[in-house]
Amino acid sequence: MYSTVGLKSILIIAIFLYSSSLLARQNYSEQGIITYKKLCKSCHGNPYKGGAMLKKKQWKRIFKDGDEKILAVHMKSDKAIKVLKKSYYKNRRRHLVKFLISSASDSGVVPACDGNFCGD
Repeated sequence: MYSTVGLKSILIIAIFLYSSSLLARQNYSEQGIITYKKLCKSCHGNPYKGGAMLKKKQWKRIFKDGDEKILAVHMKSDKAIKVLKKSYYKNRRRHLVKFLISSASDSGVVPACDGNFCGD
């Protein structure tokens, strides 16, 4: 009734789609978007605009050795320094970093409405 070639093709396509969705989910950080909106949006704009300020390597370099470099970038802003010293930032830093790297200007991310973020 069903050909084995057709079933194999369907199975291969299903596995490909499933693995693609897992990879996309792995690079997506819902908590990172929420953290960005709470801490960064007021100065840097919407999340994907903020993430696209730098390339992946630049984000990694800024956050590589703790918060020394990110604090230096924001040293002229008392408001930003206050935010970066909060325990909320320290507890959610890894999510924010993951989001910024995955939303970098060279990441290929196309902003879309995802339930957590839709426009500004």
